[in-house]
Amino acid sequence: MTVCRLHALARSGSSVTAYAAASPWGYPVGDEVLGPWPRTGPLYPHPPEQAELVDLFKAEGHRLTPPVVALTRLVMAKIKGNAPFVVSKWPHLRPSPEEWREAFPEDRAVYLIRNPLHRLNSLYCRGQLHSFGPNQDLYRYKQYMAWWRVQPHRVSFDQFKQDPGGFFRTIWNGWEWPFDESHVAHAVAYAREHYHSDSKRESDRPEGGVLSETRFALPESAIERYLSDDEIREFMVSMGWSVRQEDYLDRA
Repeated sequence: MTVCRLHALARSGSSVTAYAAASPWGYPVGDEVLGPWPRTGPLYPHPPEQAELVDLFKAEGHRLTPPVVALTRLVMAKIKGNAPFVVSKWPHLRPSPEEWREAFPEDRAVYLIRNPLHRLNSLYCRGQLHSFGPNQDLYRYKQYMAWWRVQPHRVSFDQFKQDPGGFFRTIWNGWEWPFDESHVAHAVAYAREHYHSDSKRESDRPEGGVLSETRFALPESAIERYLSDDEIREFMVSMGWSVRQEDYLDRA
């Protein structure tokens, strides 16, 4: 069974990426099968075993123990059906990349990252403050950033905005999928027409107009916390992301 995983933190563009990448072929998507809640209803028609997997993963301390691995394989096999590939979307920090590779050595993984202040602003805009870890989620982001930097197959949400075609090519190459330019066009069109329901845009272009990057709800203290951290600041500069505080505040 070929499972192709997409790793990201929450509010990093993982939903539109996973579904758009799978769309040219109609490949199925296993959407957060390990939790934090059951997804067996109409919106996410996962098999009933997925609800069992959520409880088991929690009971096992969110570790990829042999029972968790076995049940995950069963759930993903049922979601995959007769398709040659299945996408597994996982926007959470745990387990680590090393744990994933040890538990599922045959899986193919791509890691997605987003500007930390755009991501944080997206959480603020949606009132998802319960999702924060300590220090405005700074520590969680730094851990994921460290993992992302050493992955052989990685992309950023800015690539999606600036060059959506190149973005999907990079992902499919990481997953080792054969594709041509008709598949690229299909994925870009899907992203334009089926943007994730919990996200909003100001235009119909997948590469621009994301509300969480044009309307800001961040407190200045949160911006200062990120921009005063040397590791974060260096990373943002290396990625070409602005480190000017005023670029993350609402303009008059």
